[in-house]
Amino acid sequence: MTTLHGGSQAISLGGNLTLRAPGLTGQARVLPPRQPGTRGEELVTPALDAALAQAGLEEVATVELQVNVVPQPLAATSMRGPDGADAFELEAADPGPDHGQVVLSIDEAGAMHWHYPLDDDLNVQPAATRGGGPSLRYRIPKEVAVAPPTLAEQATTRSLIGLVGRKLLKVLIYPIGDAIFGPVIDAAMGFWENKKRPHHLSRFPSAERPALTAADWADLSQGPALLWVHGTFSSSRAAFGGLDTGTLGTLLPRYGQRSFAFDHPSVSASPMENARWFFSQMPADAKLEVDIVCHSRGGLLSRLLALPALCGGDASRFKVRRIVLVGAANAGTPLADPDHVVAFLDRTTTALNLTSATPDWADALEVVMAAVKVIGHAGLKGLDGLASMRPENDFLKQLNTTPLPGTELYGIGADFEPAGFGLGAAFCTGVDSVIDRVFDTQPNDLVVPTLGMSTWGGALQVPAERYLSFPAAKGVMHTQYFLQDDTRKKLIEWLS
Repeated sequence: MTTLHGGSQAISLGGNLTLRAPGLTGQARVLPPRQPGTRGEELVTPALDAALAQAGLEEVATVELQVNVVPQPLAATSMRGPDGADAFELEAADPGPDHGQVVLSIDEAGAMHWHYPLDDDLNVQPAATRGGGPSLRYRIPKEVAVAPPTLAEQATTRSLIGLVGRKLLKVLIYPIGDAIFGPVIDAAMGFWENKKRPHHLSRFPSAERPALTAADWADLSQGPALLWVHGTFSSSRAAFGGLDTGTLGTLLPRYGQRSFAFDHPSVSASPMENARWFFSQMPADAKLEVDIVCHSRGGLLSRLLALPALCGGDASRFKVRRIVLVGAANAGTPLADPDHVVAFLDRTTTALNLTSATPDWADALEVVMAAVKVIGHAGLKGLDGLASMRPENDFLKQLNTTPLPGTELYGIGADFEPAGFGLGAAFCTGVDSVIDRVFDTQPNDLVVPTLGMSTWGGALQVPAERYLSFPAAKGVMHTQYFLQDDTRKKLIEWLS
């Protein structure tokens, strides 16, 4: 155990770890690496454990902090993080040229934040370009303490409630090699997605997910079909795995079991690339009429599919009758701006970890872990799928001013305001309040501005009678829509 006195002097923690923590008093200690699947000092979910292991992110040390934020001594030097917030600094040994390194901090309520090595100008120092040196430096924002939960809340919550009053800094390393990232640094994420999460069309639901055959296309052409389109970092299994068998058992017979899913790279490829690939797969004799259920960034892709002429399709052979836009980024999200991409990863990691309702969530978390590594390896390059959601970008301007004749739009959205301890507790901390300012006080579901789910191009696009809005009191976040009974009821009502 090492005592912190609030000064800015470097304090050795042992294990090649050094801390500079102006304005923090309390205790710090280095814990041995926790083995996946064990319940150690923190309650990391099995889904996150599986994703870390699959991504080759290995825990080499964890620093536990039991601290209070206090006024800094006059002689102490203040520290700022890349976002300008008050911070403290962790210094860890450089793992060498064959490995990258990242720090995952877990705050008092379970919110997770990724931290990358910084250079002297506080810019991310990608592993592929950093010079040799004995150590790497990380700036960790100070976090506002939260009150401990009641005994009843501790008994009912599924969040990482054991972390209240504590901070954990997990030092993770990962191997660097062409087999993971490819030879071209700027295309690292695309290389990974094309290998691990390529474009794929399959029947839904299906445990095996074989690619559509000529017979499948012929069957899908026999009458209205139901198409499922996932969002960023996700897959069809992860996005729609929360739907119960009763809902699917009601919906699918209406379509004669003609139901299929479009899995696609969502981080490195643009929606236009996704749509062109989709239409390139349609046999010349296929003629489809579909309804679409989509989530998040999938809303942009689905609206693009409803405009075949823009993306290599044939409007005489592909018609979209209805689109149900669930938490859709119709007007983009400020989290897709380059300055906020790491915050996007933070929120997604936390939300998926805390709401890991099915094993399929590990499928989405694996993509998040890959993005974490790619940014650490190559920086913010080759992320065209995320760039498509930057507000007011050229792609969005064109899409949002192009009408969708003959397509009915339905929508489901939420205004998420965390309160208390439960799943919302992780989004009540001081650090997340800083992130929330990214939205400039706009209501949001943690990822997408609420207004943009129904309004874009300067006009209301989803009429009120076709829109389900979850108010803040419901506590529905971006990853939870398909777990809600009201969502299931509306799908059954609208997809008749």
